[in-house]
Amino acid sequence: MKKPGAVFLSISYLLSPLSYAGVAMDLVTTDALGQETGRAKIFAQAGNIRMDDRASGSRNSMIFLGTEFLVVDHKDKSYFVMDEAMLTEVSSQISEAMKQMEEQLAGLPPEQRAMAERMMKGQMSGMMGQEKAPEPAPRVEALGTGQWQSFTCKNYAVYEGTEKTQEVCAAAMKDIDGADEMIAAFRGMAEFMTKMTEMMPMQSGDGLNPGELMEQINGFPVHTIDFERGAAVGETSVESVIEQDLEPGVFAAPEGYKRQDPMRRR
Repeated sequence: MKKPGAVFLSISYLLSPLSYAGVAMDLVTTDALGQETGRAKIFAQAGNIRMDDRASGSRNSMIFLGTEFLVVDHKDKSYFVMDEAMLTEVSSQISEAMKQMEEQLAGLPPEQRAMAERMMKGQMSGMMGQEKAPEPAPRVEALGTGQWQSFTCKNYAVYEGTEKTQEVCAAAMKDIDGADEMIAAFRGMAEFMTKMTEMMPMQSGDGLNPGELMEQINGFPVHTIDFERGAAVGETSVESVIEQDLEPGVFAAPEGYKRQDPMRRR
């Protein structure tokens, strides 16, 4: 897990037009008992990110390209694009469905309408004109220094209201090869995800935006513990972060994969 030494530029690298320097990161997730529940490989370069789900039986990738996501299904050899155009269409369809539902409810007797609205409350939070109560503003508190494997960290606690939701161990950026590249790509992705969420005609679930978390934490998170109701429920650890040559196709759907339209039936 410890970062490699200086990056050496070999003659073969200088002469090769087929590869470009980037960053690769391995993440592993475990439950409260220490059993592995997830594994991911993440690549970053020039603001682009590719996330491969390496969990047992999973064959999916998500690729962020600055203004769109490619969601890739390697089993079906297909992919779809999630961008502003798609979100605009989704938003339009949801708005139309909400309008039709409101018209149907308006035609019910008052008692039946009240019962239907109560049944939908929660499942339809943020829709039908219902205002969702704002969640407490998240905050990050410094806890001092600590250690995670070979890294010396600054420790932080993340709170939503009075409830602690995470503890984060962040290593110094200088101790992680490619940390600036990876963090910059994640920030760009977080900004785009926020923009996409704001386009939807409903209130989304609140919570700490990943980009906001990175702004409040000084360093590169290498170990995170998740909490629910005061108890640790899982951990995410960085197994390795290295600078390496990336093939140009890493940020594209594989050749031969069929593009699907998620708004239409296959």
